[in-house]
Amino acid sequence: MNRLRHFGMAAITAAIVLSPLSAGAKELFEGKTIRVIVGFAAGGGYDTYARQVARHIGPHLPGKPSAIVQNMAGAGSVTAANFIYNQAPKDGTVFGTFARSLPILAFAGKTKQVKYDPLKMTWIGTPSSYSDEAYLLVVRKDTGIKSIDELRRHQGDIKIASTSFGSDGHDVPIILRETLKIPLQVVRGYPGGNTLYLAVDRGEMHGRMTGLASIKTAHREWLGKESPVNILMQFARETRHPELADVPTARELATSEEDRDLIGLLETPFFLARPFAGPPGIPADRVAALRKGFIDAHKSPEYLRDAEKLHLSLSPQDGAWVQKVVERIAKMPSPLYERYSKLLENPNSPLRTVNWQTVSGKITKMLKKGRFEFESGGKKMTARITGGYTKLKVDGKAAKAKAVMAGMTCKIWWEGEGSHAGQMECNK
Repeated sequence: MNRLRHFGMAAITAAIVLSPLSAGAKELFEGKTIRVIVGFAAGGGYDTYARQVARHIGPHLPGKPSAIVQNMAGAGSVTAANFIYNQAPKDGTVFGTFARSLPILAFAGKTKQVKYDPLKMTWIGTPSSYSDEAYLLVVRKDTGIKSIDELRRHQGDIKIASTSFGSDGHDVPIILRETLKIPLQVVRGYPGGNTLYLAVDRGEMHGRMTGLASIKTAHREWLGKESPVNILMQFARETRHPELADVPTARELATSEEDRDLIGLLETPFFLARPFAGPPGIPADRVAALRKGFIDAHKSPEYLRDAEKLHLSLSPQDGAWVQKVVERIAKMPSPLYERYSKLLENPNSPLRTVNWQTVSGKITKMLKKGRFEFESGGKKMTARITGGYTKLKVDGKAAKAKAVMAGMTCKIWWEGEGSHAGQMECNK
């Protein structure tokens, strides 16, 4: 099994040839609106990449359609993957991005939540093949922990913030807890990447797992001299990242072949980085157009200029390349999946406890990325509403986030200024 440790970019270097488009290809998407689904709340790394794709892919598709983003958080992005696979129209107008670990979750076959087959999805591409990335274990400096050795000797659990079962931030630290013998207590229930950063910043959690690119795009202060955190380990790296030469990799830290093989299984999906996929059954000409448009958008000067401003890590690959990685994941040895599944059958990851505050007010303005402004007691405040996380009722009936509009009077359960609402009861 030790061959898994050497799986990386070099293992899937087959040339990809994009299918030519017909002369009448303009009609494929003319007058349409492309909907890009994001399996997480607004503000995190997946959301940032998705919005970048939505901003730039339209001009590179036949018919130059417009594109919008829809956040669909829930179950570590399984909700979004299930929607894309089973409910999205099969005409290429709806595709999305979700946790790169979801193929492993499906192939392990141990959760009833999964309603998708990774081998049948229409893979469109990924902005990054992870060649310039690293997935990091980060803990607060005030824990006094500066290395994995110190973490191993630490008395008591280190609480790691995560979203939900199946997400990298949940499953990877649980596997590392076993393979590296480190006292991590994963706590789930956060709506998205932005809230994970906040949980660590305010000391609610000791740390989290996050990508280097995510830190650069969403939380650059963690890389400065005054950073409140220490980076203890880098994951999904065969060698140390050049920017983190003093930080060991998980493979270095593992002490047995069996543990390195299990780490290798979990690292493989990271080469998908932030994959985009549509439902099965999209006609071949539309698949070809989407894959070509995806790559062309990433090569455009406009995309590259915006990506530099956002500090995005780019090494794009098209959907045929992504499909090959997924097929390789499907062929991983069954004993690895069995050990992986056994460790995650009872992950001992409690749901976070939230001390909800309640406030009532009138919504004055709907903003971007699920944010809204409301007035209460003469003060203007902002909050976020996220489908899959916020329980919403409008006029006493369950409703979706898009039903909330300016002018409504709402009772809001939240954690304070700028936070995600856990529950809202609104009246028109």
